[in-house]
Parts: sequence; C-alpha cells; structure tokens
Amino acid sequence: MKKRIVFITDCVDLAYNELRGVILNNIKSDKIIIEPVAPVAPFSIINGNFVLRLMAETYPKGTVFSVILNPSKERPARLIGKTKKKDIYFMGANTGVFTWLFRDFGVEELYELNDPGFFPFGGKYVHAPAVAQIAMGKPLKNMGHPFDIKKVVKNDIPCGTIFHIDNFGLMKFTGELTGLNEGDKLKVNVSGKILMAVYAKRMMSRETGEWIIYSGSSLGLLELGKVRENGAKKLNVEIGDIITFKKI
Repeated sequence: MKKRIVFITDCVDLAYNELRGVILNNIKSDKIIIEPVAPVAPFSIINGNFVLRLMAETYPKGTVFSVILNPSKERPARLIGKTKKKDIYFMGANTGVFTWLFRDFGVEELYELNDPGFFPFGGKYVHAPAVAQIAMGKPLKNMGHPFDIKKVVKNDIPCGTIFHIDNFGLMKFTGELTGLNEGDKLKVNVSGKILMAVYAKRMMSRETGEWIIYSGSSLGLLELGKVRENGAKKLNVEIGDIITFKKI
C-alpha cells in the first residue's frame, strides 16, 4: 500500500518546494507519495486545527501529516505520534494545533522528537527529514521520548469562531441551526458588524448579493456567505472572528 505525506503549513511559497525536496532526498521508496500542500492562513493555529482535522477526515488510513505552523515566541516541543482512529501519523509543534484531531481521533502513541537544537527554518532541517523517516516506517519510539498527553497544549475555541475562509469568501464557523426553516430571516453579528441574512439549505439558489447562513460541507460547521460575491472581503473579517445570529 502506498503511504502519503501531507504538509499542512503556512509555508506555501518557495519554502514548500524546499520541504518537498528534502523529503524526496530522504526517501528510498516509490510507494511514498507527497501530496500537494494543504495551505493554512499565516500564523493561524485556529485555521491549522481545521485544516488538519479536515484532512484527517479525508485522507486514508496511515497517512503522515506534517504540520509546520509555529507563531510561538518560545520554542515548543516537536511532537510525533499516531492516532487511535485510522492510524494517522503526525508531526508538529506543541502549539494547540492538534486539539481537534486528538479530541476526535484519540492518541495511540505520543513522543517528543529528540531535539537537535535550533536551526533557521527547522521545518526544512529537522522536521522534514523526520517525517521522511516516519513515512519509511522507522519506529516512533526510536525517534524521541514519551510525551505526557497532559502537557499537550489545548486551543479552547469559543462557539461562533470562524475556522476558515475560502477563496469565495465563505466563512466556516461553529454554531447551531436548531429551529430554523427555509427562508427564515436572521440578524447576524460578525465581530460587531451587523447584517441581515436568511437561512437556506442551498446557498446558490438565492439571489446574487444576499447574505445566507447554511449548513456547510465541512465537519458539521455552518457557513456564512454572500451569494456569488466575496462576503468575507466585503466585511473585512478574519479567521478567529466570532459570528452570532438570531431569528427575527
């Protein structure tokens, strides 16, 4: 069976090609595939949580997820391990980015990678070579020492938080649609910006320029968008902003 490596990172320029090149130079098997980058909004642990969890849902058992995303002032531990569900392998800094994945998939093995010290672009010189070893089957216990699950940083994200904004300006956020019917009018607050929207099952059936809240396609999240327009750009909102709404 072929093994896949997925980079989940905000290093989406030339740096991604460097990461990919390092992996290619460190693997000795044509059964390892490096997938296209899964991009994360720069420095966003909230978005990183969403992207990792979504990719874990989508990719097959045994996939290796390499999370290179670290806005921290201090150098956090580099974690490696495997989930209980789907035997997914992972590597990334202890920043809170694993919160959603660990909650839903559990943790079978967890280690701190042996620390070789600081390197500029550690993702290239430390992280990527280690990911290549994981993909080639090196036992995780031989790459680090056990890490206490209680020391894993958790990212407590409030209800209504925007996890992701796609290229159409659709905002994916946590929330509930209980008691709503097609066409119900809603008063929406997006981090202090007030707008009027409607609830609809299919956004694109509505008129161009309408604000719509609907049940999205990703992990049970709701979505807010402007029909055939970039709503997020018009509102100038960001990942981490809060959306609340009520029926009127």
